[in-house]
Amino acid sequence: MKIYTIISILTLTILLSCSQKNKRPEPNFYRNLFTNEILNKTEFEIFIGTLHQNIPDSLKGKEHLTIHFGFLETTKDSIIQPFNYDIRIGNEYLVRANNFDKIGMKIKPQKFNTIDGDSIQIGGQQLKPMLINLWFINCGGCVAEIPALNKLKEKYSDRVDFVAMTFDDAKKVRKFLNRNDFNFIHIPNSEEFINYIGSKPYPENIFISRNGFIEYIEGGLGGNLNDDNLKYFESIIEKLLLPTRGNSQ
Repeated sequence: MKIYTIISILTLTILLSCSQKNKRPEPNFYRNLFTNEILNKTEFEIFIGTLHQNIPDSLKGKEHLTIHFGFLETTKDSIIQPFNYDIRIGNEYLVRANNFDKIGMKIKPQKFNTIDGDSIQIGGQQLKPMLINLWFINCGGCVAEIPALNKLKEKYSDRVDFVAMTFDDAKKVRKFLNRNDFNFIHIPNSEEFINYIGSKPYPENIFISRNGFIEYIEGGLGGNLNDDNLKYFESIIEKLLLPTRGNSQ
């Protein structure tokens, strides 16, 4: 079975505008960010439907395809939706939309105050690997993945540190948490550090080894608790828990 996921990677300005009541306009053309080719809606649907054809026969049916949408490009006569995509087989990417050049980066150890007033170190030598979720309150994709993130936390809470970082202030985050269960350690007001470790767009999930290296960077987990993405995230965590896993171990 081919698995298709369509998620938006809109940047902050667009995501904030989407939180308002104005309906986002419907595109009549699509631009492939890999090739700059312009497709009409029918051509786009055909293109997406045939991406799996380049996959070896032995692997067909196991692919996970994620479509990423960017800024709308509006002209007098048309609305163009840029897009790119990931194609993943199991844990290996055949095509990846974004260049995550911060994979392999060693994070300088820094202390942070959590929303509960506790102190936590990120980077440097740690007893546990860490998953950092970069999010903000008005990000639809960020909010949608929270139940799946909570499920990960429930399964691995004794072996992995789960941290959520946002540029939103503590007052906004507390208000959100009063209405929503998001069971990570929360660090608000973190824009500077997010810019240091993050690649954008939101949501972004950054997996860090016990030695403080960024080992994996993934986009949104999605809202399906039984989705292939959740199993993929679990496989990453299992690798990080291996005794010899991590850059410098």
